Amino acid sequence: MVDRTLVGLSLYSLLASNRSGVYLVFFPVFLHLVDHAPIPTALAFTSVAYVAGSLVAPLAGRWSDRLGRRRPFLVGAELGALPLYLSIPFLPGYLAAGLAFIAGTTILSMGGPALSAFVADVTRDRQRGGAYGLLNAASSAGSIVGFVVVGLLVLDLGFTYMFYFVALVQAGTLGILLIRVPDDRAVGTPLRRPLGEMKELLFFSTTVSIRSLGAGAVGAFYGVYAAALGANFFEVALVAIAGLATMALMSVPIGRIVDDIGEIKGLLWGTGVSIVAIAGFLVASNWVELLPAQAFRNLGFAFLGPAMLSWVARLAPSGRRAEYLGVFSLINSTLWSLGPLGGSVALSLAGPVGLFAFAIGATAVSLVAIEGFYTRGRRRPGSLPAAVTPVPPAS
Repeated sequence: MVDRTLVGLSLYSLLASNRSGVYLVFFPVFLHLVDHAPIPTALAFTSVAYVAGSLVAPLAGRWSDRLGRRRPFLVGAELGALPLYLSIPFLPGYLAAGLAFIAGTTILSMGGPALSAFVADVTRDRQRGGAYGLLNAASSAGSIVGFVVVGLLVLDLGFTYMFYFVALVQAGTLGILLIRVPDDRAVGTPLRRPLGEMKELLFFSTTVSIRSLGAGAVGAFYGVYAAALGANFFEVALVAIAGLATMALMSVPIGRIVDDIGEIKGLLWGTGVSIVAIAGFLVASNWVELLPAQAFRNLGFAFLGPAMLSWVARLAPSGRRAEYLGVFSLINSTLWSLGPLGGSVALSLAGPVGLFAFAIGATAVSLVAIEGFYTRGRRRPGSLPAAVTPVPPAS
């Protein structure tokens, strides 16, 4: 039986995804076409926004663990980001719009560790892949609706209506959080332990996140690339939908497969599929050929997300899940966020071929590292005894 809290969090993800996926694809296009920002500048703003968001994740996770609460961080993040996102179409020029996007994304990111930890709190070790898969499936289904609606709105009415739609949906996410997600309380962990005990977490996070450089480059660029290959705004949305439909249909069964085969095999499968997907982007000659490439790209994510988060949640000491997941998010998201910067450099030097070659190279390095250290090296979570000893609350 699915936990009621998990159902509430899935509904939250269903609505929240309308914002995250749409902004990732359409915000650089908005800056470029409406505010006349150069493409590398538009990608750079996107990159800086997600880097800034990743930097606050460990601190937000630590606060969530100290208080023993999750929901206030989700609610606060939504309330803080809403007015900033809504102001973007009314600001003068791409600099002001980009800064508002950076600020809104940074505030919104403070809810990420609490959400991931919430899922781990209400599931057992060998159920977490399926639980994270459920959230991914709900998120992808919501994003499909978001892309269809925003694609039509932008095509018929202009970009301003994209921000209105996202604000309306964001109000819905707040309602779900307040009505369907309980404000569960746990014993806080006010004492910190040295960062050195996280060395296994830091090693794992870096190893599996190298591929995020390539994922970030492709994720921020494929909307512009589809337009360059002849797609209109709605057809750009269709490329995104091809991947999201794959996630919506496959995330739950693949999450359960990860539970069965183990996180490392899930990572290897996901990373290998990602390489095939990026190669599909590289050889595409028109926007229609991007549809299967994007579907394969998200199939890789269906393996990677549950595998990475389940490993970190299992590694974390009791009472410190949000902090550990926040540190993982810092590394993974920062490398992902640097991807558009690396991609823009590669794009400037060698065009789209250079960008996709950069993405394939980063993903291949991650695949080799996982195989070398976690398959042949047989590293396992909990290899550091000190890291799995709970910290007693201060009296």
